Amino acid sequence: MPLSYILCVGRFAIDVTACWRPQRVGMLTVAVELSRALVAAGRSDRFVLLCSRERPASLQDSDCEAVLAPYRHELVLKSRWLPAVEPELECDAILYPYWPSPPFRHPGAPPAAIFVHDLAFRLRPSEVPWQQRLYFRAVLPRALHDAAAVLVPSESTRRDLLHLYHLPGLEQKVQVIPEGLPPEVAAGTLPEGVEPGFVLAVGTVEPRKNYPRLLAAYRQLRGRHGALPFIINGRPGVPQLVIAGRPGWAYGDTVQRIAAEPGVRYLGHVDEPTLAALYQSASVLAFPSLYEGFGLPLLEAMARGVPAVVGAAGALPELALGAAISVNAQDPNDIAGALERLLADEGLRKKLGEEGIRRARGYTWANAADRTLDILRRIGHTAGEKAA
Repeated sequence: MPLSYILCVGRFAIDVTACWRPQRVGMLTVAVELSRALVAAGRSDRFVLLCSRERPASLQDSDCEAVLAPYRHELVLKSRWLPAVEPELECDAILYPYWPSPPFRHPGAPPAAIFVHDLAFRLRPSEVPWQQRLYFRAVLPRALHDAAAVLVPSESTRRDLLHLYHLPGLEQKVQVIPEGLPPEVAAGTLPEGVEPGFVLAVGTVEPRKNYPRLLAAYRQLRGRHGALPFIINGRPGVPQLVIAGRPGWAYGDTVQRIAAEPGVRYLGHVDEPTLAALYQSASVLAFPSLYEGFGLPLLEAMARGVPAVVGAAGALPELALGAAISVNAQDPNDIAGALERLLADEGLRKKLGEEGIRRARGYTWANAADRTLDILRRIGHTAGEKAA
């Protein structure tokens, strides 16, 4: 018997204050891509999107209904609208791929599956906006307790969650659903002044992305005497460092320091064709993040055969697993040494790049949707059996 599911899309939080933007981009990608793939995978099921104010443009062509909220602010949606509308939906299960479920749910609400993207607000609180820390500390414990299933993007995040939240039955609820690659976009042209073979860094300029230490490592690389010789695309010397990412929060003078560093080109936010061109033309990805729950820039680089230097904390080593060199992201010397090793060894770059392509093939939104649909069907059937 076909079931019905409700997808609570990430547009709920579109008008939250600017300090939420560092998290919003990745989480919104998951919500939109997973929702689109679920609708495509579950042809015998009925789907309804819960949206704030209007249906997201990226889901306009999805074959499903939409229920529009009269509000846009996250707190109003969570405290007022969702608790009232959930019991009236007459659905078998509800999925929250963006934020946790409302902290207060009526007894008649359908069973919920929630997505926990990372635990940065607990593991690295000084690098997370205080509003986000306060919000998640308030709503996540209750959401975990009430959820019928808890989805996480990596084994690393699963371990973090179980270590931090000792709730009865939580271990049985948690399921790993890795993220997928975004739809392929035709590469555009490289920005003026950027030559192929550069070191690429992708990510919002905010504390967790660790740009100051990357700059220090790059400065060391350029200043080393007797360093290994680099020949990239037939050109000797240390290649340019190109950084693509919008300013986020609490970055202080990092943007100015990036712009002023010799050999570094800061592009700010770039569109998808330009980003595809950057991945296509980079020799190495520098992603020494201090913590990631998954690491989409790494997956995008792997899919294009770009080897990487990644931080050893969080999910990045798990995702790379043979396609990158892991480093102590707190140590600029370690970052510089790994970049030097990769840039000096074309054979190593090729080996890691080929492994990245192989591994990236398994990360698709179709796979994520199939596994999520299985979970929604299970919790929907379980709830139906209890009601009967």
